[in-house]
Amino acid sequence: MAHLIDSVKSYFSGPELPPKLCGQHTDTFCYMSIKDRHPVTITKIIDQVYQIGLREEDLQQDAKDVAAKLSRLKNRLQTDKEIEPLEGAGEDVELWNTVIEQLEPNTWFTAPWLTVECYLYRYIHEVFQETTHFQYPQYDTFRAEKDTGLLASLDNISQISRTLEHSRNQPTELVLREFIKLSLWGNKTDLSLLKHFNLELGDVQSASVEGLDDMILCNDLEKVVQYIMSLKDAKVDIVLDNAGYELFGDLCLGEVLLRTPHVSSVTFHMKSIPWFVSDVTTNDMDFIIRTLSGSPEELLADLGRLWESRFTYKTFSRTQHPFWTTCHPFADMSRVAPDLYQDLARSDFVFLKGDLNYRKLVGDRQWDHVTELRAAVEGFNPGPLCALRTIKSDSIVGCKKGVVERLLKEDKDKLFCGAYAVISSNL
Repeated sequence: MAHLIDSVKSYFSGPELPPKLCGQHTDTFCYMSIKDRHPVTITKIIDQVYQIGLREEDLQQDAKDVAAKLSRLKNRLQTDKEIEPLEGAGEDVELWNTVIEQLEPNTWFTAPWLTVECYLYRYIHEVFQETTHFQYPQYDTFRAEKDTGLLASLDNISQISRTLEHSRNQPTELVLREFIKLSLWGNKTDLSLLKHFNLELGDVQSASVEGLDDMILCNDLEKVVQYIMSLKDAKVDIVLDNAGYELFGDLCLGEVLLRTPHVSSVTFHMKSIPWFVSDVTTNDMDFIIRTLSGSPEELLADLGRLWESRFTYKTFSRTQHPFWTTCHPFADMSRVAPDLYQDLARSDFVFLKGDLNYRKLVGDRQWDHVTELRAAVEGFNPGPLCALRTIKSDSIVGCKKGVVERLLKEDKDKLFCGAYAVISSNL
């Protein structure tokens, strides 16, 4: 643990870099998230456990304890109090508390947003782990929302399955382009954002990516496709984001890759605890495979059984690592989690899915939007990679001059609700 504690210092030091995003600036999406979105998330969980306590007498005390602790958390957030150390028994507690100890300033609106938001979900996890009946993995406070989201998406999932089936006789390059973009736009389905923007699942899901290329502000798709086409029997890693509809698109991308001579195995990286409402855990992966395999629609059932077989015989594999649920940017990975860094270095290509992975990739800093990705990653370079991200926060790099500034003036909400995207690679 000692070398991990020492490495935390890199989170707060280094050469002159743009400042990390925080909630001090009221014109940012970051400020709005801390002020509005995070309290709503906490309140929703409190309401959920309160209702459980009303229904089940033996769970009442646990429900009361959770509600009391989260109510206190919400109050401290809204009144910009200091972030408190964790007190649980998790193996990452010392690492987290070292980060918290070195925060200066150390309040909800002044500390780095990346730290604050990750701490929020790590603290929520701790509150549940301290109960008797609400411990993960048996209980996931976001599970019902994720499962419902998947079931509500089955019509679009069915359409994509038909597109996948029809792609068998199409040129490889064309299919790769199509399914990389489907994986990208699946990232719009972020359950933590829908309520804030008054959106329904149907507003952010589509079985087609036609006509969306103009919404990609940085587009390295051709570089990525040509690089994959140059590989042979390669290992590809996909660092997942959201469960449900997005996960289905990611599994389809993995399937398309395996159907080529260029890729022989795909590894999916999941979260080890419930995270950011809709991130993929082991339970979520199990649920989508089980749902597909049990579908009355033959094509979906066949896919479910096929993917179950792929996981059994290791052409698909899945893994989780505690680094993904720390607040560390990826620039710290080689020091904080050298085993994970080496694992990614053994991959021939890595896809990083979603907004949080992108924020960690570029350090969640106030970069000039024309900054090249290679500069913004601060030395993180395990190998060739590509971020597939629909934009839901302030950090954006690799764009042409003036593009982001124009969108911020015209319609800031649209810029941060997933309507725009980046396909950003270090190739």
